[in-house]
Amino acid sequence: MSTLATRSPAIKHRILIVDDDELVIESFEHVFQEFGTGFSVEKTTNSKEALKLIESNIYDLIITDLVMPDVDGFQVLQRAKEIQPDTEVIFITAYSSYNSAVDAMYFGASDYISKPINTSELKARLTRAISKHDAIVEKNEKILEMEHLYYTIAHDFKSTILSIKSFSEILSKEYFDKVNDKEGRFLLGRINANVSAMEEITEGLLEYSRIGKHEEEWIDIDTERLVREIGDNYAVQFSEKDIDFQVSSSLPSVYFYMSGLRSIFSNLIDNAVKYARKDVKSYIRVGTFAPAQTRYHGFFVEDNGIGIHTENIKRIFEIFHREDSEGNGQGYGIGLALVKKTLETANCTIEAQSGENQITVFRFTLPPPAD
Repeated sequence: MSTLATRSPAIKHRILIVDDDELVIESFEHVFQEFGTGFSVEKTTNSKEALKLIESNIYDLIITDLVMPDVDGFQVLQRAKEIQPDTEVIFITAYSSYNSAVDAMYFGASDYISKPINTSELKARLTRAISKHDAIVEKNEKILEMEHLYYTIAHDFKSTILSIKSFSEILSKEYFDKVNDKEGRFLLGRINANVSAMEEITEGLLEYSRIGKHEEEWIDIDTERLVREIGDNYAVQFSEKDIDFQVSSSLPSVYFYMSGLRSIFSNLIDNAVKYARKDVKSYIRVGTFAPAQTRYHGFFVEDNGIGIHTENIKRIFEIFHREDSEGNGQGYGIGLALVKKTLETANCTIEAQSGENQITVFRFTLPPPAD
């Protein structure tokens, strides 16, 4: 794994320009000079050299020609997003490659600039890309602050909860028979139940705050085998709720780390179990689809449970958000947040489609096995 160079505090934005035409590079340099200080502009006419620079430096914005010998703009975009997902990429394109530039937007490019280059339009698009990058960086910094807060609170709470749990277990073991009235025993049981709930929430927060913080062992994983194994662990719940668990026989293998992949499928299946309806024959189906990112495999987890209110679709991956329709809410709003964060740290995506009392489908992407 390459080691990225750190950015000097004096430099606000670091830019890389990649084009096999020196005149095009010079035109971009002049524009950045007009913007004033605060930019460090690096350039190369060699696309292979560009990949080496991307692997060893942090760039806020990469401007690259789409059609180049040896390595094209798509490959530059792909490598940049793999190493630094927040890096904005703008394509330089001739009219003949316009459609390719538009297609590249689906793969993460933020914009494109057509030749011949109009200076006013160039300035506007550069300003927009840099502003977008800054907004994302600011948002990510706030997320990191919140994750640190989650970890601190969960870590501090954990020792307190363990102490309460120990005292509660002593009370249950030594004094349960001495509590003669029904109400007293009920209250003692509620104390134990709530302590267990707090312990689960705390562990969830700690797990959430650790995602992406540690080096994981990435391996090729037989997805079908893993999903069936997870399903076996839910056999009792499937039986109790009369859920038909269906797994496609053609699930492809993926390149991931085992604990992360297990967490993704376990949380999605667990979510479907919790929100199964009582008035229909329930099912949970795991299968595949063809994603827009053709180099990735697409998976889905589908169920016919209580569904998700349309207005809540965008919020379901937020930590602590719960869909509590018809009193079925049994979770703590952490599972789906764990799934999303695990996928995003691997540059994968997830989306949900549902409605109240309608079929819910979670679609997400995973990388194929290593070559």
